[in-house]
Amino acid sequence: MSGMNKLAGRRSLWCVFVLASLWMPAASAALPASPRRFVDNLDERCYLIQGQPALGLTLNLTFLDPVLVKQGLKAGSVVLQEPQKLCVPVKKNGIAPPPDTLPFVQFLDWKCYGIKGEPLKLSLELTQLNQTIAKVLGPTVKVAVGEAQQLCVPVVKNNVVAPPAVKSFVQFLDVECFGVTSNQQIAGKPITLAHLNPMFAGRTPENLKFPTPGPNQLCTPVAKENQMPPSGILPFIRYSDVLCYPMGGINLDSLLTLTQLDPVMIAKKVAPEKVSVGLARSFCVPVAKNGDLPPGAP
Repeated sequence: MSGMNKLAGRRSLWCVFVLASLWMPAASAALPASPRRFVDNLDERCYLIQGQPALGLTLNLTFLDPVLVKQGLKAGSVVLQEPQKLCVPVKKNGIAPPPDTLPFVQFLDWKCYGIKGEPLKLSLELTQLNQTIAKVLGPTVKVAVGEAQQLCVPVVKNNVVAPPAVKSFVQFLDVECFGVTSNQQIAGKPITLAHLNPMFAGRTPENLKFPTPGPNQLCTPVAKENQMPPSGILPFIRYSDVLCYPMGGINLDSLLTLTQLDPVMIAKKVAPEKVSVGLARSFCVPVAKNGDLPPGAP
Protein backbone atom coordinates (compact mmCIF):
# COMPACT_ATOMS: atom_id res chain seq x y z
CA MET A 1 0.00 0.00 0.00
CA SER A 2 1.37 3.43 -0.89
CA GLY A 3 1.95 6.14 1.70
CA MET A 4 -1.03 8.07 0.36
CA ASN A 5 -3.33 5.06 0.69
CA LYS A 6 -2.09 4.36 4.22
CA LEU A 7 -2.79 7.96 5.18
CA ALA A 8 -6.27 7.78 3.64
CA GLY A 9 -6.94 4.57 5.54
CA ARG A 10 -5.87 6.12 8.83
CA ARG A 11 -8.09 9.14 8.16
CA SER A 12 -11.05 6.84 7.45
CA LEU A 13 -10.48 4.96 10.70
CA TRP A 14 -10.15 8.26 12.59
CA CYS A 15 -13.45 9.47 11.12
CA VAL A 16 -15.17 6.24 12.15
CA PHE A 17 -13.76 6.64 15.68
CA VAL A 18 -14.93 10.26 15.94
CA LEU A 19 -18.42 9.41 14.66
CA ALA A 20 -18.64 6.52 17.12
CA SER A 21 -17.52 8.72 20.02
CA LEU A 22 -20.12 11.32 19.07
CA TRP A 23 -22.85 8.70 18.96
CA MET A 24 -22.00 6.93 22.22
CA PRO A 25 -22.79 9.81 24.63
CA ALA A 26 -26.25 10.16 23.07
CA ALA A 27 -26.83 6.44 23.61
CA SER A 28 -25.60 6.57 27.22
CA ALA A 29 -27.52 9.78 28.00
CA ALA A 30 -30.70 7.79 28.68
CA LEU A 31 -29.79 7.67 32.40
CA PRO A 32 -27.90 9.93 34.82
CA ALA A 33 -24.15 9.32 34.97
CA SER A 34 -24.42 7.22 38.16
CA PRO A 35 -26.86 6.30 40.94
CA ARG A 36 -24.87 8.53 43.32
CA ARG A 37 -25.17 11.49 40.95
CA PHE A 38 -28.94 11.04 40.67
CA VAL A 39 -29.66 10.48 44.35
CA ASP A 40 -27.42 13.35 45.50
CA ASN A 41 -29.77 15.74 43.71
CA LEU A 42 -33.06 14.21 44.84
CA ASP A 43 -34.64 17.07 46.84
CA GLU A 44 -38.41 17.39 47.20
CA ARG A 45 -40.69 20.09 48.62
CA CYS A 46 -43.97 18.74 50.00
CA TYR A 47 -47.36 20.47 50.23
CA LEU A 48 -50.61 19.59 51.94
CA ILE A 49 -53.54 17.92 50.15
CA GLN A 50 -56.85 17.96 52.01
CA GLY A 51 -60.42 16.85 51.58
CA GLN A 52 -59.87 13.82 49.33
CA PRO A 53 -61.51 10.41 49.89
CA ALA A 54 -59.58 7.39 51.09
CA LEU A 55 -58.43 5.09 48.31
CA GLY A 56 -58.94 1.89 50.33
CA LEU A 57 -56.43 0.00 48.19
CA THR A 58 -54.31 -2.82 49.68
CA LEU A 59 -50.81 -3.25 48.28
CA ASN A 60 -48.00 -5.67 49.09
CA LEU A 61 -44.69 -3.82 49.40
CA THR A 62 -41.09 -5.01 49.15
CA PHE A 63 -38.12 -3.01 50.44
CA LEU A 64 -35.49 -2.19 47.82
CA ASP A 65 -32.92 -0.35 49.94
CA PRO A 66 -29.84 -2.61 50.39
CA VAL A 67 -29.50 -1.91 54.14
CA LEU A 68 -33.07 -3.02 54.86
CA VAL A 69 -32.83 -5.98 52.46
CA LYS A 70 -29.60 -7.25 54.11
CA GLN A 71 -31.30 -7.11 57.49
CA GLY A 72 -34.11 -9.28 56.16
CA LEU A 73 -36.79 -6.70 56.88
CA LYS A 74 -40.17 -7.10 55.20
CA ALA A 75 -42.41 -4.19 54.27
CA GLY A 76 -45.57 -6.30 54.12
CA SER A 77 -49.01 -5.06 53.15
CA VAL A 78 -50.38 -1.54 53.52
CA VAL A 79 -53.81 -0.03 53.01
CA LEU A 80 -53.83 3.30 51.17
CA GLN A 81 -55.96 5.96 52.82
CA GLU A 82 -56.58 9.54 51.64
CA PRO A 83 -53.91 11.49 49.70
CA GLN A 84 -52.15 13.78 52.16
CA LYS A 85 -49.43 15.65 50.29
CA LEU A 86 -47.80 16.34 46.94
CA CYS A 87 -44.00 16.51 46.73
CA VAL A 88 -42.30 18.36 43.86
CA PRO A 89 -38.59 18.78 43.00
CA VAL A 90 -36.55 21.77 44.11
CA LYS A 91 -32.98 23.03 43.98
CA LYS A 92 -31.07 24.43 46.93
CA ASN A 93 -29.11 27.70 47.21
CA GLY A 94 -29.36 28.25 43.45
CA ILE A 95 -27.48 25.04 42.56
CA ALA A 96 -29.36 22.95 39.97
CA PRO A 97 -28.66 19.26 39.28
CA PRO A 98 -26.13 18.60 36.48
CA PRO A 99 -27.56 18.40 32.93
CA ASP A 100 -27.53 14.59 32.74
CA THR A 101 -29.54 14.36 35.99
CA LEU A 102 -31.83 17.40 35.85
CA PRO A 103 -34.51 15.87 33.52
CA PHE A 104 -34.97 12.89 35.83
CA VAL A 105 -35.24 14.99 38.97
CA GLN A 106 -37.43 17.79 37.61
CA PHE A 107 -40.24 15.42 36.57
CA LEU A 108 -40.36 13.39 39.80
CA ASP A 109 -43.60 14.33 41.57
CA TRP A 110 -44.91 12.19 44.42
CA LYS A 111 -48.51 11.87 45.53
CA CYS A 112 -48.40 10.60 49.11
CA TYR A 113 -51.22 8.55 50.62
CA GLY A 114 -51.71 7.92 54.30
CA ILE A 115 -51.22 4.22 55.04
CA LYS A 116 -51.89 1.59 57.65
CA GLY A 117 -48.84 -0.65 57.84
CA GLU A 118 -46.18 -2.20 60.07
CA PRO A 119 -43.69 0.07 61.91
CA LEU A 120 -40.00 -0.26 61.08
CA LYS A 121 -38.57 -0.01 64.66
CA LEU A 122 -34.98 0.61 63.63
CA SER A 123 -32.07 2.89 64.59
CA LEU A 124 -30.00 4.27 61.71
CA GLU A 125 -27.12 6.63 61.09
CA LEU A 126 -27.87 8.65 57.98
CA THR A 127 -25.32 10.38 55.75
CA GLN A 128 -26.34 13.61 54.02
CA LEU A 129 -25.55 12.94 50.35
CA ASN A 130 -26.01 16.45 48.99
CA GLN A 131 -22.98 18.60 49.80
CA THR A 132 -25.07 21.75 50.17
CA ILE A 133 -27.16 20.12 52.89
CA ALA A 134 -24.11 18.50 54.53
CA LYS A 135 -22.55 21.97 54.92
CA VAL A 136 -25.75 23.46 56.36
CA LEU A 137 -26.91 20.63 58.64
CA GLY A 138 -23.78 18.54 59.20
CA PRO A 139 -22.66 15.33 57.46
CA THR A 140 -24.64 12.76 59.49
CA VAL A 141 -27.71 12.39 61.68
CA LYS A 142 -28.91 9.52 63.87
CA VAL A 143 -32.61 8.67 63.80
CA ALA A 144 -34.99 6.22 65.40
CA VAL A 145 -37.48 4.98 62.80
CA GLY A 146 -41.02 4.19 63.91
CA GLU A 147 -44.50 4.01 62.46
CA ALA A 148 -45.45 3.66 58.80
CA GLN A 149 -47.08 6.93 57.71
CA GLN A 150 -47.32 7.31 53.93
CA LEU A 151 -46.75 5.69 50.56
CA CYS A 152 -45.60 8.16 47.90
CA VAL A 153 -46.13 7.22 44.25
CA PRO A 154 -45.05 9.03 41.05
CA VAL A 155 -47.67 11.10 39.27
CA VAL A 156 -48.12 13.49 36.36
CA LYS A 157 -49.52 16.99 36.95
CA ASN A 158 -52.13 18.38 34.53
CA ASN A 159 -51.16 15.82 31.87
CA VAL A 160 -47.68 17.35 31.40
CA VAL A 161 -45.84 14.08 30.73
CA ALA A 162 -42.05 13.75 30.95
CA PRO A 163 -39.97 12.67 27.93
CA PRO A 164 -40.20 8.89 27.32
CA ALA A 165 -36.77 8.02 28.78
CA VAL A 166 -37.54 10.03 31.91
CA LYS A 167 -41.05 8.63 32.29
CA SER A 168 -39.77 5.04 32.06
CA PHE A 169 -37.40 5.85 34.92
CA VAL A 170 -39.51 7.85 37.38
CA GLN A 171 -42.59 5.61 37.06
CA PHE A 172 -40.86 3.02 39.28
CA LEU A 173 -39.73 5.36 42.06
CA ASP A 174 -42.10 4.71 44.95
CA VAL A 175 -41.16 5.32 48.59
CA GLU A 176 -42.67 4.25 51.89
CA CYS A 177 -42.36 6.91 54.59
CA PHE A 178 -41.89 6.28 58.31
CA GLY A 179 -41.93 8.65 61.25
CA VAL A 180 -38.52 9.37 62.81
CA THR A 181 -37.19 11.05 65.92
CA SER A 182 -33.76 12.63 66.33
CA ASN A 183 -31.72 14.84 68.63
CA GLN A 184 -30.39 16.89 65.70
CA GLN A 185 -30.21 20.61 66.54
CA ILE A 186 -30.65 22.67 63.37
CA ALA A 187 -33.04 25.50 64.28
CA GLY A 188 -32.26 28.68 62.35
CA LYS A 189 -30.00 27.08 59.73
CA PRO A 190 -30.66 28.91 56.41
CA ILE A 191 -31.60 27.41 53.03
CA THR A 192 -32.89 28.88 49.76
CA LEU A 193 -35.27 26.69 47.73
CA ALA A 194 -36.47 27.14 44.14
CA HIS A 195 -38.77 24.95 42.06
CA LEU A 196 -37.36 22.74 39.30
CA ASN A 197 -40.53 21.36 37.72
CA PRO A 198 -41.39 23.34 34.57
CA MET A 199 -44.87 24.08 35.89
CA PHE A 200 -43.56 26.02 38.91
CA ALA A 201 -40.03 26.98 37.87
CA GLY A 202 -40.97 30.63 37.37
CA ARG A 203 -41.92 31.11 41.02
CA THR A 204 -39.83 33.26 43.34
CA PRO A 205 -37.15 31.37 45.34
CA GLU A 206 -37.78 31.06 49.08
CA ASN A 207 -35.27 32.12 51.73
CA LEU A 208 -36.05 29.81 54.64
CA LYS A 209 -34.72 28.61 57.98
CA PHE A 210 -34.95 25.11 59.41
CA PRO A 211 -37.25 25.08 62.45
CA THR A 212 -37.20 22.98 65.61
CA PRO A 213 -37.49 19.99 65.75
CA GLY A 214 -35.20 18.10 63.37
CA PRO A 215 -36.30 15.48 60.80
CA ASN A 216 -39.70 13.88 61.24
CA GLN A 217 -39.88 11.35 58.38
CA LEU A 218 -37.67 8.93 56.42
CA CYS A 219 -38.84 7.67 53.03
CA THR A 220 -37.29 4.52 51.56
CA PRO A 221 -37.79 2.93 48.11
CA VAL A 222 -40.20 0.04 47.69
CA ALA A 223 -41.64 -2.17 44.97
CA LYS A 224 -45.36 -2.87 44.83
CA GLU A 225 -47.02 -6.24 44.21
CA ASN A 226 -43.58 -7.80 43.52
CA GLN A 227 -43.17 -5.76 40.33
CA MET A 228 -39.47 -4.88 40.40
CA PRO A 229 -37.93 -1.99 38.45
CA PRO A 230 -35.99 -3.06 35.32
CA SER A 231 -32.41 -4.17 36.04
CA GLY A 232 -30.90 -1.09 34.39
CA ILE A 233 -32.94 1.25 36.59
CA LEU A 234 -32.90 -0.70 39.87
CA PRO A 235 -29.44 0.54 41.04
CA PHE A 236 -30.77 4.11 40.89
CA ILE A 237 -34.15 3.40 42.50
CA ARG A 238 -32.96 1.25 45.41
CA TYR A 239 -30.76 3.99 46.87
CA SER A 240 -33.36 6.78 46.60
CA ASP A 241 -33.90 7.44 50.32
CA VAL A 242 -34.93 10.90 51.49
CA LEU A 243 -35.09 12.42 54.97
CA CYS A 244 -37.84 14.99 55.51
CA TYR A 245 -37.72 18.08 57.71
CA PRO A 246 -40.73 20.22 58.71
CA MET A 247 -40.59 23.35 56.55
CA GLY A 248 -43.24 26.03 56.13
CA GLY A 249 -43.02 28.85 53.62
CA ILE A 250 -44.84 29.94 50.49
CA ASN A 251 -47.89 27.76 49.84
CA LEU A 252 -48.32 26.07 46.47
CA ASP A 253 -52.00 27.09 46.19
CA SER A 254 -52.68 25.14 43.00
CA LEU A 255 -55.59 23.12 41.68
CA LEU A 256 -54.04 20.16 39.90
CA THR A 257 -55.10 16.98 38.15
CA LEU A 258 -52.80 14.17 39.27
CA THR A 259 -52.52 11.07 37.07
CA GLN A 260 -50.78 7.87 38.15
CA LEU A 261 -47.48 6.86 36.55
CA ASP A 262 -46.61 3.67 38.42
CA PRO A 263 -47.58 0.54 36.40
CA VAL A 264 -49.17 -1.13 39.43
CA MET A 265 -51.38 1.87 40.20
CA ILE A 266 -52.39 2.02 36.54
CA ALA A 267 -53.18 -1.71 36.53
CA LYS A 268 -55.30 -1.18 39.66
CA LYS A 269 -57.24 1.45 37.67
CA VAL A 270 -56.56 4.28 40.12
CA ALA A 271 -58.25 7.19 38.36
CA PRO A 272 -56.86 10.70 37.86
CA GLU A 273 -57.86 13.01 40.67
CA LYS A 274 -58.33 16.76 40.94
CA VAL A 275 -56.73 18.02 44.13
CA SER A 276 -56.19 21.36 45.79
CA VAL A 277 -52.55 21.59 46.93
CA GLY A 278 -51.89 24.20 49.58
CA LEU A 279 -49.76 24.58 52.68
CA ALA A 280 -45.99 24.04 52.55
CA ARG A 281 -45.27 21.19 54.96
CA SER A 282 -41.77 19.75 54.54
CA PHE A 283 -38.47 19.58 52.67
CA CYS A 284 -36.91 16.20 51.89
CA VAL A 285 -33.20 15.62 51.20
CA PRO A 286 -31.25 12.55 49.98
CA VAL A 287 -29.52 10.35 52.56
CA ALA A 288 -27.70 7.03 52.77
CA LYS A 289 -28.22 4.51 55.55
CA ASN A 290 -25.39 3.23 57.80
CA GLY A 291 -22.65 4.32 55.39
CA ASP A 292 -23.96 2.32 52.41
CA LEU A 293 -23.57 4.98 49.70
CA PRO A 294 -25.06 4.81 46.20
CA PRO A 295 -22.52 3.49 43.65
CA GLY A 296 -20.63 5.76 41.27
CA ALA A 297 -19.22 9.26 41.38
CA PRO A 298 -21.31 12.28 42.45
